[in-house]
Amino acid sequence: MKSPKNLSRAAGPLAAVLVALLGGCAPAHPAQSPRASSLPPPPPALAALIHLGKVRLLTRFPSAVPGLTGYVVRFEGNREVVYGSHGYLFTGELISPQNIDLNGVYRQQYAPVNDAAVIRRLQKAGHLIEEGRPRAPLLYAIIDPNCSFCYHFYHMAEPLIAAGRLQVRWVLVGFLERTSQARATAILTAANPAAALRLDENRFDLAREHGGITPARRIPPAIAKLLMIHLDAMSDAGGNGTPTILYRSPSGGWMTQVGLPSQRWLDAYARG
Repeated sequence: MKSPKNLSRAAGPLAAVLVALLGGCAPAHPAQSPRASSLPPPPPALAALIHLGKVRLLTRFPSAVPGLTGYVVRFEGNREVVYGSHGYLFTGELISPQNIDLNGVYRQQYAPVNDAAVIRRLQKAGHLIEEGRPRAPLLYAIIDPNCSFCYHFYHMAEPLIAAGRLQVRWVLVGFLERTSQARATAILTAANPAAALRLDENRFDLAREHGGITPARRIPPAIAKLLMIHLDAMSDAGGNGTPTILYRSPSGGWMTQVGLPSQRWLDAYARG
């Protein structure tokens, strides 16, 4: 998963804040969560950040790993999931044996956001690149043109789209590299954006992690604003990097998958 510099990633900015601010100190009275009072209090490192007002604890919960307690926190406007056990704090991704991003699952379960409102905002903003049969299972994929994980997801999805089994609405953002916004602009302003996106992905340079389309020379203010709307929507959906995928749950609501899913997951989703 590729993460923007202005959005947090558990293993990056939050961990850096821990190192920079704590210095081994902990508050005398760690914050408690009344919604889960029977679970252990936050580890001292996390409790110190909460005490300093750098992080807000939203809730805590028992994780799928025995003895590992999860904490959903808000950091720099985003919901992050971290874990604690015996006073130790763990940051980063938690992947199940079935290759499921448990951080994303826990964000949805314990600190849900209104993903339907995010979908409405994306539809209102427009400039979505739509592919696939209208009645096929639908998902929204938020991608950066310089993202190698997005490249892999694109090539996982395209055969399913061509077979009429999957419908994707591609949402462009531009944050990973200096050329990301200019490449996103080249795609969105092309006469055929779907063909321009295909060019970017088919000529992707994996060695340098650069998209294959020539960057636009100028980024119109309207496109710059649109890319920011898309980035804000990604953050509001709980995404802290690309690809961020919004998909239908079995109950019909929208859920968020952060990072590259497995081919097995995508095939199962396309089967409905």
